[in-house]
Amino acid sequence: MRKSPSAARRADRITTLILAVLTGTGALTAAALILAAAASALDMSESAVRGMSGIALAAGCFACAFCTANRRRRNGLASGLVCGIAVFFIAVIIGALTVKIFSAAGIFTKLLIIICASALGGYQGVNTKPVFRR
Repeated sequence: MRKSPSAARRADRITTLILAVLTGTGALTAAALILAAAASALDMSESAVRGMSGIALAAGCFACAFCTANRRRRNGLASGLVCGIAVFFIAVIIGALTVKIFSAAGIFTKLLIIICASALGGYQGVNTKPVFRR
């Protein structure tokens, strides 16, 4: 039995969001691993490691928003921000599970990084040739 057009659109949006969040999380993990290897090899200070974690977070959110906007081809800023917020919640949950202490000090900085990187990724994803096919 065929799906109705509204059900097909909804399923496509959900699939796009899941693929984009997985892409963003994968890019975040890859960037974090590369930067962690560099930090341990070069024996960097704690402030440098914090800065590099922000760079990894920005890379993951950019990849997530780019993937979504490139696939949907419209509403790049909005779809990028939705994916960025999803990555933010994943990062907060993983951070709470691994550290087991909730610290609100870096939350606003992370949120600002996520908003900027997601908006830029959404803008860039809409304005480039389609990379991801449906």
